[in-house]
Amino acid sequence: MRLGIALRAFWAALVDQEKAEEIERVLAGQPAIARPASQPTGTVPSPTAARPAASPPQPARPVRDAAVILLAALQREARLVDLVREDLGKYTDAQVGAAARPCLQQCESVLERWFALRPLIDAVEGAAVEVPSDASPTRLQWVGEGSASYGKLVHHGWQVTKVELPQWTGDNADANVIAPAQVQAPNP
Repeated sequence: MRLGIALRAFWAALVDQEKAEEIERVLAGQPAIARPASQPTGTVPSPTAARPAASPPQPARPVRDAAVILLAALQREARLVDLVREDLGKYTDAQVGAAARPCLQQCESVLERWFALRPLIDAVEGAAVEVPSDASPTRLQWVGEGSASYGKLVHHGWQVTKVELPQWTGDNADANVIAPAQVQAPNP
């Protein structure tokens, strides 16, 4: 089948200048010019005939999952993965706490900058809050037995008020890398 198409394209390009130019455009990756079905090959379209706007094909953007973007930022700015993957059993609680404090502060900074987290219920924990009868179970979860029109707030919940993740511009092969390996150069 491809041989037949190649031969037809060869002969068309050999005998018809317009076809030769169109084949050249297609082989260069440009879109072919659409002709009305009633227009025979080799005729020049009228200047009033509408032509579709030719736009160059857009290269496919590298894909990186949003979760990997977030994890890479938490590692880059807070060393979260290093802290979580560390064998904490060999350190005292005071050492773990000292290492965790700056990590957690930087994690909070990333989350606030990209997601602007806010409480679902603006009340202090332990306060009495009204619970609508049609409250969404995604927004409100009863703790313990029973239900009522009010209850004691155990946790105010969280919601994202914006999502501003940066766009990945690297190579597809590197899309799942969250931190580069670091190699120290030898001393001169």
